[in-house]
Order: sequence, then C-alpha cells, then structure tokens
Amino acid sequence: MKKKTPKQIAALLCVILLISLYLITFLAAFLSDADSGHLFAACLAATIAVPILLWIITWFYGLIKERQKEAASSLPGKETTSKTDKHA
Repeated sequence: MKKKTPKQIAALLCVILLISLYLITFLAAFLSDADSGHLFAACLAATIAVPILLWIITWFYGLIKERQKEAASSLPGKETTSKTDKHA
C-alpha cells in the first residue's frame, strides 16, 4: 500500500467533513425546531468555507515546505553549483 501524502490525508478529511455536513444539513431541513434554520445556514456556510480553508492550509504548507528546502540547501557542507560556477 502506498504511503499517503499530507495533501491526500487533508483531502480525505475534507471529504468526510463535507459528507457529515451534508447529512446534518439534510437532517436540519426536516427538523421543526426553531434553531433548525440557523443550523441549516451554518452547515451551508461551512460547506463553502471548509474547502477554501483546506486550500489555504495546503498552500501555506507548500510554502513552508519550499522554504525548508531552500534553507537546507543553503547550509554549509551542502555542495551547490550555480550558473556562474559552471562557466569558471
């Protein structure tokens, strides 16, 4: 079995959360309580907000990971070749 990447795990959690939100929204539509309208509106807003927040989190994760790679490559002892070194 392949090892799952953090992006795959986050996407799977997002799918599970969205499915549960859809179920809660569906149940809230049939409830006759006074708060069912508020619950329905909250689930509807979360349906839009959760994927956006997931995208922002994965985007920041990618930025941090890229900065770690750049910082690790600039450490002493790492051999890096630049374009100016190749022509010398």
